[in-house]
Amino acid sequence: MVMVINLQYRPATLKTASEARKEISATLKVRGVSDHLSNNIQLCFSEAAANLVNHTNPKPTYINVELECQDGYWLLHLSDDGQSWNPALPNRVQTLDTFEEKEGGRGLALIQSLTDDMEYTKRTTFGANKLTLKWKIQQISTKPSVLIVEDDDSQRRLFSAYLSEHYRVFEAENGEKALEFLLHNTVDLVISDIRMPGMDGLSLKKALHNETNTLLTPFIFLTYSDNPETRSNALGLGIDDYIVKPVSKSALTQSVQRVLNRSDQIYRQLTDKINQRITSALTPSLPSTSHGWNMSIASRNTGIGGGDLVLHRDTPDFLMVNLADVMGHDVAAKFFSYAYGGYLRGLMYQVEAEKNPCATLLNRLSDCALEDNLLSQVILTCCSMALFDDGTIQIASAGHPAPFKVSENLVEPLNIGGILPGVLYGAEYDVLTTTLKLGERIAIYTDGLFEAAEDNEARQLLTDKVMEALSDTRELPLQEATETIMSSFEHYGERHKDDATLILLELCARERE
Repeated sequence: MVMVINLQYRPATLKTASEARKEISATLKVRGVSDHLSNNIQLCFSEAAANLVNHTNPKPTYINVELECQDGYWLLHLSDDGQSWNPALPNRVQTLDTFEEKEGGRGLALIQSLTDDMEYTKRTTFGANKLTLKWKIQQISTKPSVLIVEDDDSQRRLFSAYLSEHYRVFEAENGEKALEFLLHNTVDLVISDIRMPGMDGLSLKKALHNETNTLLTPFIFLTYSDNPETRSNALGLGIDDYIVKPVSKSALTQSVQRVLNRSDQIYRQLTDKINQRITSALTPSLPSTSHGWNMSIASRNTGIGGGDLVLHRDTPDFLMVNLADVMGHDVAAKFFSYAYGGYLRGLMYQVEAEKNPCATLLNRLSDCALEDNLLSQVILTCCSMALFDDGTIQIASAGHPAPFKVSENLVEPLNIGGILPGVLYGAEYDVLTTTLKLGERIAIYTDGLFEAAEDNEARQLLTDKVMEALSDTRELPLQEATETIMSSFEHYGERHKDDATLILLELCARERE
């Protein structure tokens, strides 16, 4: 057991809950926990803590937070002295109990969907409520995996002994068993004897060519028979190496390392090309003017991946703009952004004739995120906007930070929120409709703009400076204002912490006259 956090937060407020979440984030980062798991733990904590602070009666006077690693699980314990509420009850997901579906209150359904297990103990007269959320730790080996296919038991055990120190080694005594294994498991390399009873090595390699998952698996042949016909047949199957028995340890290990290095190099080259194409496709862009609106956009990413996604569609009646933030900022986030981009593009064509296109789009996006096996593996937020010719803008939000309205001497958040996509079937989203006045702007952004900082003090400074820049740049041309605000982000924030995207909107000059 490794105890990581054991802190008591008094009083129980949203501010202290925010401080606890940052402690959890920092601790998990130090422990090397993946971004995906860390984000899930932080989200569940925030939802549970927000429920305790906002929706219980009597309210707790404290929240005690414990985070530990035990028996292959990360455990998050929340103890409090307020009203008892049991999120583990099955019917709570359907009713959402005291949770709100707005204001970021993704609630019980979110907690249950993002945890592997949970337990709840009600407080006694002088005791405390205790909620325990559990996440199973995935054990991942960093050693490359090798399958040895050899009908001679002693030879197979010898080759396995040669490689077991640096590789995960699996064994099969003939081609049939090797094929069965490979149809259900993935390995980095196959080493096979050519001559075996039943399915020999050549037949095994041919069979693997017919399977998508094994078509490109690196392959080394072993044989006693080094005649031109056998070598020609083997090389014709696209093998990576050909070793004549008897095989020494050095010859085998050098061949394995050489083949894996070459395979890794080819994979990285292919990945880089795909990555470049995806990066180009995901580069945020907007038209500078459309339907009587001026628009500008600026985006910064961590340099690793790109989790922010901006898409627009021009219809006869309005311009639709969608800003999505896929959780994480690694290559996986970039891939999921690309996948979600395809869904969003299709949905924008489907909803343009709807009365409330933004709300309808988020509803369908949410159902897709819940039902699709790929998209359900990641969390995102999305802000959807429709910009009309008369200066009216409709906004709907799915777990996304509230936009800001920038007026003279005032920067205020717009009151719009909604449940994260992919939490509930048939999620419904409200629409905020507003019309800008002369000299007003709307700022839509991803949360990295305010959260990409090292600690609480730095994060507050970043927030203050960005808000100050939003106000001070109101009279600047739109694109200049956007870049000035992003310069404040770059100066006071940490770009490597999170991606950040900012969109500014205002009416065209002719609309102001």
